[in-house]
Amino acid sequence: MSEWRRGWRTVLGCAVGSGVGAVLLFFTFSLFVLPIASELEVSRGEIATIQSLVVAGALGAPLIGRATDRLGFRVVFLGSMIAVAALEFVVAFLVNDARGLAVCVFLIGLIGVGTTGLTVTRPINAWFDKHRGLALGLSACGIAVATIIVPPLLEALAATYGWRAGIAALAAMAAIIGLPAVYFLVDNEPPDSPQLHGRRSMHQAGDWSFLREGAFWLMACSLVAMGAAGSGFIGQMSPMIQDEGLSAQMAAFALSMFAIGQVSGRLIGGWFLDRFDPRRIAILLNLLPASGFLLLWGFDNLGATALAAAFLIGFQQGSEHDIFAYFTARRFGIANYGTVYGALIGLGWIGNATGLIGVGRLHDVFGNYMFAQLLGASALAFGALLFVSIRLPPRQPAVAG
Repeated sequence: MSEWRRGWRTVLGCAVGSGVGAVLLFFTFSLFVLPIASELEVSRGEIATIQSLVVAGALGAPLIGRATDRLGFRVVFLGSMIAVAALEFVVAFLVNDARGLAVCVFLIGLIGVGTTGLTVTRPINAWFDKHRGLALGLSACGIAVATIIVPPLLEALAATYGWRAGIAALAAMAAIIGLPAVYFLVDNEPPDSPQLHGRRSMHQAGDWSFLREGAFWLMACSLVAMGAAGSGFIGQMSPMIQDEGLSAQMAAFALSMFAIGQVSGRLIGGWFLDRFDPRRIAILLNLLPASGFLLLWGFDNLGATALAAAFLIGFQQGSEHDIFAYFTARRFGIANYGTVYGALIGLGWIGNATGLIGVGRLHDVFGNYMFAQLLGASALAFGALLFVSIRLPPRQPAVAG
């Protein structure tokens, strides 16, 4: 357990820091869809289009990933977090129209990707090898725990003081909690990392040959499909639950249940990846949660069903973080990890944007979310089955240290 004795600070700092970064705004934004649409006089579909501008992460991810390889995790993460907090304060206090909101969302997507799993998984993969899956899962639990605790508080805050107070609270958490956690707890990598001694990386820093490998593109297509399903649900979760005939308070509770599912998916997924065939685990943990969309499609006005669906979809979103970070490190190595994972995440944002725009627009066309829910189940199944053809190198013996 020497990995845990020396690496627990890294896991804790990454969990707390990423938990209050840009992803928290992304996961809680559905709480503000209706009040923002009312104040700015735009439709749900138009708000969904604005929200989809986080697709700027597709542009930022390769650059942020490459910068992480060159400059180290700390510099990139801390700079990105400062920018996210500043932009959220701008949204809370200065934005007065849809255009201004769109510009800020675009910039948060472009820069805020530096506060996500794209960066935090690099020090985790560097500090851990034998227990990498579980460490990745624990580090990703920060955002899930935050999403359990924060939505009911934000909903109450927004109901009393308006949606701007909720956005300002998110900015304050990024500045007061996230920055100190990473600054004081996380180092870039250990000097005796197994990846730096006794093991050559499959791809050295600056090597773009991974773009010619089928495994990379299978992973990218899978991430696009899963991102379309998950992001579409997250972006419209609150109005989707309310359209089931349930209250705004139940919608906030469903968001917390989604986060509980994330915690479960990350811990169970990480533990399984360390002990069983990663490909089979990837297929299973992404295929079964597709039933969450089918539950929403088949039942109305049932709170327990909506909560179960939110849990299942959250479970998939949680395990997805572990799976793609784990597969990237195992398949392509650590030296070029940020570049490879950045390119993967950048392509994955195509799916995020498709889901964010598509679900809102499909609601505008059909007047309900039923067709979008069927598409979500199909996308998860498709993305899961792509892992059948991905091959991983044998696990290398751990280096004693």
